[in-house]
Amino acid sequence: MDKRILGVTLGVAGIFLWFMPFASWTMEFMGVSSTFFQSGQHIGGIAYLLLFSMFTYSVLSWFKLHQLRIITGALSLLICILFFAQIGSNVGWGLIGLTLISVLSVVLAIKDYMAYKKDKN
Repeated sequence: MDKRILGVTLGVAGIFLWFMPFASWTMEFMGVSSTFFQSGQHIGGIAYLLLFSMFTYSVLSWFKLHQLRIITGALSLLICILFFAQIGSNVGWGLIGLTLISVLSVVLAIKDYMAYKKDKN
């Protein structure tokens, strides 16, 4: 598979996972137990930067701008780590998936940059 399409696929997967549960918890009120979920759109603020960084990663991977891809992938990874620290034990599966996508995107961008440097020299 072409590296551009793989990078765009990772970015789109990150955008999709932004809408999935970042946090989930169960509360009980008057004998009724309810489970609540919170996604990126419910968090707002810095979560929108996470969405924008995944979109930017997709665009930059199409134009083969590897150094900027490393920066946007690292930015999304750092935001995911920040959410992990804030949410604690109530982490949802969407945030776990988004963190894995962020790690993969950084690794792919670094590999592409190293291959680009090798071909250039």
